[in-house]
Amino acid sequence: MTEELIDIYDENMNPLGTAPIMQAHQEGLWHKSFHCWIVKRAANHDHKVWIQLRSKNKYNSPQKLDVSAAGHLRAGEEPKAGIRKAEEELGLKIPEQAVNKLFTARHITTRRDYKNYEFNPTYLYETDKELNDLSLKKEQVDGIFEASLKDMQNLFNKKVSQIFIGGLKSDGNGSLKPHTGSVGINDFVAHDIKYYQKALKTIENYFEGKSLD
Repeated sequence: MTEELIDIYDENMNPLGTAPIMQAHQEGLWHKSFHCWIVKRAANHDHKVWIQLRSKNKYNSPQKLDVSAAGHLRAGEEPKAGIRKAEEELGLKIPEQAVNKLFTARHITTRRDYKNYEFNPTYLYETDKELNDLSLKKEQVDGIFEASLKDMQNLFNKKVSQIFIGGLKSDGNGSLKPHTGSVGINDFVAHDIKYYQKALKTIENYFEGKSLD
């Protein structure tokens, strides 16, 4: 099978051509990966954020909590087109016009055999669905949870060490079961903490009707 090609860039996001994903991660080539935070409005203003549990089979950050839906952009793909990841991972079809651009982040993660240099166009989508409405792709996602936006902010602003989440988790046999528990920062993918702080603050601004810029 031919490996999927992605667009590559210099550090200022000027396009340089294309490369296979594996090469980009071996050589530390800048590329783009789509992020979408899926949120749910609450009448009592205790708004919720969806977070996914990455599959245990993932090469990078297995069994870590992550952005609601995320993934590499294919060569030639516009950032909004990355919304396909929500359907691929969660079974949730989202119209491109329904997402709101928050910002573009930069992430660098390196270890001996892995160099990830990413630009992350980051979006928000407000849903009226329930977690039970989703159909998770078991090869990519081992669970989906809701967390209070306020709790998430307190966690990543280091006001608390743990927060409560609830949702659905794979039982290891292909079925999803209700699951609740407490999690801390180390249970999440190790994005820069400032990224989480900025994303959560921008989500708060969205719910308050403030500018997302």
